[in-house]
Amino acid sequence: MAVLALGACTAAFAADPAPFDRVQTGVYADMQREATLAYDRRDFGRAFALNHRIACAGDKTSQAIVGRMYVLGQGTARDEINGYAWIRFAADFGFRDFTALAARLERALTAGQRAQGNARVAALRADYGPAVTNTSCHGEARHGALLIDSVICMPESSGSYYLLRRCVD
Repeated sequence: MAVLALGACTAAFAADPAPFDRVQTGVYADMQREATLAYDRRDFGRAFALNHRIACAGDKTSQAIVGRMYVLGQGTARDEINGYAWIRFAADFGFRDFTALAARLERALTAGQRAQGNARVAALRADYGPAVTNTSCHGEARHGALLIDSVICMPESSGSYYLLRRCVD
């Protein structure tokens, strides 16, 4: 089974213009932590760059953050359609915070903007969906409650490395 997975991964590297990077598990955790710290410090350029990189690797929380940053013009040019698309893409997981935000944005868009946004969502799914990134996500109750209050996504691992999908946009 591992040989088949390695063969499929190698085939993806050869055929795909945006292959995967091998990143040590600790480096990936550091990227996530630094993205949060940069945002908290209002270093939006750095926060956007890190969250975008993690979002391309399939992390739903980072996808929603990238969407919000597009909508607010934080660290990137303001772009409501691209912002809606990233948030709607993150909402594919079904996490209530993401779906509620996507619905609110959708109501604020014109029919033409929604059509543009949905076309962008389709492109994001094709480039960064779970089948492409090999990322698995699950809801987690981090505060000891029975309610799911966060989404945890883990990229495919190869020993002490994660395989992170590179950004194509």
